[in-house]
Amino acid sequence: MLDMLEPTETVTRPDPGLARGKWEAPAWAFWVALAVVVVGTALYVLRRLGMLKLSTKNPGSKAPLSKPPRNRKP
Repeated sequence: MLDMLEPTETVTRPDPGLARGKWEAPAWAFWVALAVVVVGTALYVLRRLGMLKLSTKNPGSKAPLSKPPRNRKP
């Protein structure tokens, strides 16, 4: 009866730590990706808040913005 309780298979575990596969990126690549996302998000938020102005191709020729006509009735 004791023979039934003994394991019949051997399990081989990888070495401690992150066992990288063939196509896995190095650890620094994830930090770079995180930095790109954080900077992109910050620039987007600053642009939406109006704190960041993007320049146009020809900054010398600024055309005035036209206003919609006021005589429209809803």
